[in-house]
Amino acid sequence: MQSDKVRKAFLDFFKKRDHSIIKSSPLVPEGDPSLLFTSAGMVQFKPYFLGIKKDLKRAVSCQKSFRTTDIDNVGKTIRHLTFFEMLGNFSFGDYFKEDAIKWGWEFLTKEMNLPADRFYFTVYGGGDAPKDEEAKNIWLKVLPKNLHSKIFELKEDNFWAMGETGPCGPCSEVYWDRGEKYAHNGCAGPGCECDRYIEVWNLVFTQFDKQTGGVLKPLPRKNIDTGLGFERLVFIMEEKESPFETSLFKPIIESASDILKAKYSSDGDYASNFRIISDHLRASVFLIAEGIIPSNEGRGYILRRLIRRAERFAKIMGSKNAVLYKLAPKVFEIFKDIYPELQNSEKDIISVLKFEEEGFLQTLETGEKFLGDLLNKYPKSLPGSEAFSLYETYGFPFELTKEIALKKGIEVDEKGFDEARIKAQDIAKAGWKSSGEKDISMFQRAEDSLPFTEFISVKSELVSTAVAFINPQGDNIEKLKAGEIGYMAFDETIFYAESGGQAGDTGFLYKGEELIAEVLDTQKTAKEVFFHKIKAKKDFEIKIGDEIVEKIDFKRHRTAVNHTATHVINAALRKVFGASTRQAGSFVDSERFRFDYTVSHTPSKDEMAEVERIANEAIKENYKVSISEKSLKEAKELGAVMLLGEKYKDPARLVLINSEGFDNAKNHYSLELCGGTHLRELSSIGGIKIIKESSVSKGIRRIEGVAGPCAIEYLAGVWDIAESIALKFSSGIEDIAGRIDKLIETEKKLKLEIENIKRKSFKAQSDESFSIVDLNGKFKFIFFDAQDAQMKTLRLVVDDLKQKNSSSVIFVFSRIEGKLSFIISCSDDLKESSFDASNMSKQAGLLIGGRGGGRKDFAQGGGIVPKDIEEFKKQLIEIATQRNSAAGQ
Repeated sequence: MQSDKVRKAFLDFFKKRDHSIIKSSPLVPEGDPSLLFTSAGMVQFKPYFLGIKKDLKRAVSCQKSFRTTDIDNVGKTIRHLTFFEMLGNFSFGDYFKEDAIKWGWEFLTKEMNLPADRFYFTVYGGGDAPKDEEAKNIWLKVLPKNLHSKIFELKEDNFWAMGETGPCGPCSEVYWDRGEKYAHNGCAGPGCECDRYIEVWNLVFTQFDKQTGGVLKPLPRKNIDTGLGFERLVFIMEEKESPFETSLFKPIIESASDILKAKYSSDGDYASNFRIISDHLRASVFLIAEGIIPSNEGRGYILRRLIRRAERFAKIMGSKNAVLYKLAPKVFEIFKDIYPELQNSEKDIISVLKFEEEGFLQTLETGEKFLGDLLNKYPKSLPGSEAFSLYETYGFPFELTKEIALKKGIEVDEKGFDEARIKAQDIAKAGWKSSGEKDISMFQRAEDSLPFTEFISVKSELVSTAVAFINPQGDNIEKLKAGEIGYMAFDETIFYAESGGQAGDTGFLYKGEELIAEVLDTQKTAKEVFFHKIKAKKDFEIKIGDEIVEKIDFKRHRTAVNHTATHVINAALRKVFGASTRQAGSFVDSERFRFDYTVSHTPSKDEMAEVERIANEAIKENYKVSISEKSLKEAKELGAVMLLGEKYKDPARLVLINSEGFDNAKNHYSLELCGGTHLRELSSIGGIKIIKESSVSKGIRRIEGVAGPCAIEYLAGVWDIAESIALKFSSGIEDIAGRIDKLIETEKKLKLEIENIKRKSFKAQSDESFSIVDLNGKFKFIFFDAQDAQMKTLRLVVDDLKQKNSSSVIFVFSRIEGKLSFIISCSDDLKESSFDASNMSKQAGLLIGGRGGGRKDFAQGGGIVPKDIEEFKKQLIEIATQRNSAAGQ
C-alpha cells in the first residue's frame, strides 16, 4: 500500500468512528509562543486537553511535525527524522483506554492487514504513578492468548507529562519486530535502542493532574492522545528496510544519486549521507513554505543549520556545486496532492535553497582554511570550544574536524565540544522568544462560544455590543478598577488587529458619553475573534450585551501611511533588483516602517537612492490605491505579489496601486495580497524617506524608513540638528557641509603632524625602549608598544627596526579605542628561512578575537585589546618559538 493510501485509510478509519478530521496545523504554532515548532499531533489540541475549549470530543489528524532534538542521529538509525507526519486519534473527555487500544489493534491488523505476531506491546510498569494494570488487562482481553507473552512493562519511557505540573498519564506503546537479523548482543527487547523493535504507535492516557510536590490527582475529564509514526507505518506497509526506501524518500534519493554520481544502498558507504540529505531537504522545503528564511536566530537559525548540514554531506560525496535546490522538485512531486502550498511556493523555495547553498559553499571553503589555522595553533589537542565555533560559524561537521585532526595526529576534545553545543542550544530559543510573538492563549477559552468579529475599516467611530470581557488570565469578569488591564471583544470593531506586519490599532472606549477605557492594542485569534487590550481610565462595570462606543485615535492614519509606503518600497525594490527580490518580513506602526527583503549582494548607496527616487516618483504620479476581493487563482493571473508562508483566505483581499484601478489591474505599479489598512491615493503619503539600510543575515537586508507625517517629523529633526551645527560654525545651513569638510581636513593635518612627531620620537629611542627576547640563541623576538600610533607609523617603526637588527622577528602594535592593531615582520636575513609572518599573524589574531594575514615576510592584523598585555606577549613568544624555531638555522 502506497503512502497516500495509508494516510487516507487512517483518517477514514477514525472518521467512521465519529472522529472529526482536522487539517494539519502549521509547523509554526499559531498563538502559542511556548513552542518553537509543532512537534506532535496534540499541539493544536492543547486547549481541549487543558479543558479551555469543549466544542470537540473526538478528532483525527495527520499532523506535519518537526523536531531537531535528535538531528545528529538522523541517518545513523532508521528511526530518527527531523520532519515527519504524525497520525493521531484524540478523545477529549469521551472514550478512554479500552476503545483506544481496541481500535488501534483493529486498524493495524484488520485495516492494514499486518501479521499480528510481528507486534509487541508495552504498558507502564509503575514508578511516579501506580502500575497501569487497567491497560495491561485491556491488552490481555484484546489480544489472542499466543500474544500475551509479548506484553512488556516499562517504567522510564512509558509515562507522559505536559510539564513539571499539569496533565499527565501512562503510555502504552506498540512495536513492530523487524526480525532477529536486526538485533544485537544483549538486546533488551521493545524499548531497546537498536533497530530491531520499532515503536509504531504510542497511546497516551491522560488521566492525572500532577500537583506541586508530585501528588497525582485524577482528572475529571480523561483524554486520549495517540501518535502513529506515518513514515514508520509506510515502510512496514511498503515492505521496505526503512522509511528511506519508501515512496516518501526514494524519489529524492534516486535523484540525488544521479546528480552526485553515487549509488545508494541501505548498507552502502554513503547510506547516511543520502538519508541526511533527503531528510533535511524535506524539512527545509516545508519550513521555507511556511515563510521561514535562513538566518542566525530562532527558526531561521535551525533552517540554516539543516541546509548547511545537508549540503556538507553532499560535498563529502564529491559535490562541488549546490545540490538541494535541484532535488526540491521531487519533494513537491511527493506531496503535491496532500500539501499543495508547496507547489504554490515552488519558485520561492528553490530560490531560497539555492541562495543559501551557494553562500554556504563559499563560507565552507573559509572554514576549511580556518581549521588549518586552528590545528597549527593547537598541535597537540584541539579544544572542544574551538571545534564547536567552527561548526557553528561555518557549519563544519564535527566528524570531519575529527577526521582531519586525526590525520595530523591531533586529538579533539569531544567533551568540550558537547558542552559548547549544549550552551549554544539556547541561541535559537533566545532568538525565538525575542521575536515579538504575542501569547494569545488566554483568549482560547473565551473564543469557544463566540462568533467571528466583523471588522469595519471605513469608520473611525462605531457603536458595538460587548460579547466577551476577560482578565489577563482568561477568566470572565464584569468590572475593572482604574488602571487595571483587561480584554474585551465586540460583535463588530473598527480596531485593526495586529497581523500581516501591521501593529494593532489603539484608541478609546466610551459607555454613552463617558470615557471608560483606553485601547492599548488589538489582537485576533485563529477564529477571527478580535480582542482589545484595555486599560481602565476609571472604575467601571460592563455586562455582556452592553453597547460600547469605539473610537480610533490619530495613530490609525499614520500607520496606514507607513503601510502603504511599504507597498511602494516593495515595488521599487523589485524594479531596481529584479523580480527575484521578495519580501522577507515587515512591520509598520504609527512611527515608522521596517521592511526586510532578499537580495544577493550588499546594495550600493546609489541603488538605495534609486529605490527612494522611484518610490517618491510613484507618489508624484498620485496612483490610486484600490482594494478588492479576488480568488487566489485570479490574483495569480493578475501577477499579485504573495508573501512566502503567509496563509491567505480565498477569496483574498488585494491592494492595487495603479492609475486605472481594477479595470486594468494587470497594468500596475504594485499589486499585493494584504489585509492591512491603506490610503486611497499615493499623494496622501506626501513623501518617503529611507533612514537606514542594514543586514539582517546573509541574503536578507532591512530598510527602515518613515513616510507622511512621520517623514516630516524626521526631516524637521534633521533640520534642527543642521541649524544647531550651523550656529556653532556661525554660518548658514547651506555652508555647513563645506565647513565640516575643512574641519576634517584640518584634523587630518594635525594628526599627521602628531604622527610625524611620534615617528621621530620612536626612531630616537634606544634599544632599551624595546622589549627584546632572545629565543634559543637562534633569533630575537622584538616586541614594541607604539601606544596610539596609526598603522602608517607602525610600518615605519617596523622598517626602522629591520634595518637596525638581524635574526629578528618583529611585533609592533598600537591601541586605539579598545582595538589593537599589529604588524609582524622579520629582518632581511630571515626572509628565506622557515619564518612565516602570515601564519603567525593569523594565530595572533585568534588570540585577541580578530584576524590577521599577509605575506610570508610581512603581515598585519587586529582585534580587541587583551586584558593582560604581558600574557599576550608570552603567548606570542610561545607561537614564535613553536612555529619558527628553525628560522635562525
